[in-house]
Amino acid sequence: MRIQHPGYVGPRKRLREALDEHRPGHMVFLIGPSGVGKTTMRHSVMQEMFGKPAYWGRGRMPAIETYVTLPKNAYFSSRELAKAMLNELHAPTLDWLFRGGNFDPSTEQAIKAELAECASTWNVLRPRQATEGEYWGMIQRSLPVRGCKYVSLDQVTALLVNHRDTSPADHILNLMVLAETTGVMFIMTGVQSASRLWAVHSELRRRVVTVWVPPYSERRPQDRLPFLRLLTSLSAKYSLSRKNLLLGMPSDILAATGGVFSEIVQLLDRAKDRAGAEDRSHMSKRDIEACYYADADLKALWRDIDSFEESMLAGDVSKRSALIQARWAAAAPVGANTE
Repeated sequence: MRIQHPGYVGPRKRLREALDEHRPGHMVFLIGPSGVGKTTMRHSVMQEMFGKPAYWGRGRMPAIETYVTLPKNAYFSSRELAKAMLNELHAPTLDWLFRGGNFDPSTEQAIKAELAECASTWNVLRPRQATEGEYWGMIQRSLPVRGCKYVSLDQVTALLVNHRDTSPADHILNLMVLAETTGVMFIMTGVQSASRLWAVHSELRRRVVTVWVPPYSERRPQDRLPFLRLLTSLSAKYSLSRKNLLLGMPSDILAATGGVFSEIVQLLDRAKDRAGAEDRSHMSKRDIEACYYADADLKALWRDIDSFEESMLAGDVSKRSALIQARWAAAAPVGANTE
């Protein structure tokens, strides 16, 4: 039986609750280190909520998903994002629906045939040249027609890479206005630096729900048992020199991977390949140790993990609270009863 890490179960529940409470003009930010499982979590929740196309209605689609990418000039382009969203509205890929989904082959084939037909039609009808404003205008008209209520944007930290005269807050505010006018809610996924997208503007912060997706960490004693359970589960998937090899080195594995699931799997895969290159069917502790990252890479990994943990911590309000108390005390009339 697979036992899910509490750091996955809790955030997944919060993500589902945040999306169930549909609020146009608001955003749900799914934040965690790269490789921690954010995409898997997001797709799982989206499939749970919208995973039956037979109920969507002809020509309608409850959600779209695309990536925020950086073009060749290395700066974020609002126009390119608009083009990508417009393409998903008219020629959807529905990767979020199929990746890890449970469709029978005939149903999946039928859906993909319809998507291919949409792509062929859109290739003829799509505008070859349009201004940024024209693209966003087409999106504003298309979202309600499609019945689309959720827009998922992945790798949103690209929004931070701008020319000097452009603020990331401008992009977020524009997306929020679009969401309000079309009845859409955004799902924004990224690493910890994405918190800068709302931190610069109090109005943005009030419209943001943050779901943190943490790795396994020694900072949380409750993570120890789930981490050992994970190593037990992985032990059954690899040929090891000793049955309890991984359980004998949990601190080393955590230190080598930052507690990030994909990093743990990649480490073991590298060790497996190393053993295979030497014509050995079982990996040893020596194989695993030889596949640790170099010092510079380990330091970069842990910088990202520590940055995430600091971003997730509750803020310190003590100084502001003391100032408030002092001002209230000065303003209160002598002998005032506050009971």
